[in-house]
Amino acid sequence: MYLVFDIGGTHTRLGLSANGRKLDQVVHLETDSSAAGLEAFLGATSTLAAGRTLRAVAGGLPGHMAVDGRLGYAPNLPGWVGLAVADRLQERLGVKVLVENDAALAGLAEACLGAGAGRRIVTYITVSTGVNGVRIVDGGIDSSAQGFEIGQQLLADHNGQLASLESLTGGAALARRTGRLPAELQGTGTWQVEVQYLARGLFNTLVHWSPEIVVYGGRMMQDISVAAIAEELSRLPAVLKPWPPIVTAQLGDDGGLLGALLLLRGRDL
Repeated sequence: MYLVFDIGGTHTRLGLSANGRKLDQVVHLETDSSAAGLEAFLGATSTLAAGRTLRAVAGGLPGHMAVDGRLGYAPNLPGWVGLAVADRLQERLGVKVLVENDAALAGLAEACLGAGAGRRIVTYITVSTGVNGVRIVDGGIDSSAQGFEIGQQLLADHNGQLASLESLTGGAALARRTGRLPAELQGTGTWQVEVQYLARGLFNTLVHWSPEIVVYGGRMMQDISVAAIAEELSRLPAVLKPWPPIVTAQLGDDGGLLGALLLLRGRDL
């Protein structure tokens, strides 16, 4: 049995798979981003694994691992920064544990099984509690020294001040800025501003990564139009002609868990 997980800034999902290809059981939890949250997560994995023989574990975190194996930059999981998540999981469950960025795993699944299937170079961008993305090349997460953090790219806000793409468009930042949940903002001008910033961030990403297709996922994309982002992009300098197609993710909330299974298969675990 394989155990996989997908820890987001707000929600956590745990899954079990007997064959490493499809999910047989999925459990939903609220993410506890405090220092006590890791122990609560470890307890949930132990409960799910009880009475089962695990072969391996893999999953995603909303941040990247530092060179010493501890969680590095993770603005939406602040209480976990500096903790050796993979080591703690391995000690608790007694099997090999692989940990990746959550957006990278969702992107891997979309590139191999979802909206980007059949394309050699895929950019996946998630707009949820936070914002991030990944470049998938030939069915694998592209090499990097310290992971990808495209949500931290700097743009000029409406006052001309530098701000990160995540602080301008992410769900957590939007809630702090407006005092309202994203779902409560329908009918306001908020989404038009979001689209403008997302298109500018996409422009920067495209000229750096030059993918064949762009896939947008994440809960915020339930309220943001991909077509509107593409239209806004068309107003920017046409550096790449034509711009690659921009589509919506197909795998929904299962993307991160399916990406974790792909990661395990890629390592032959």
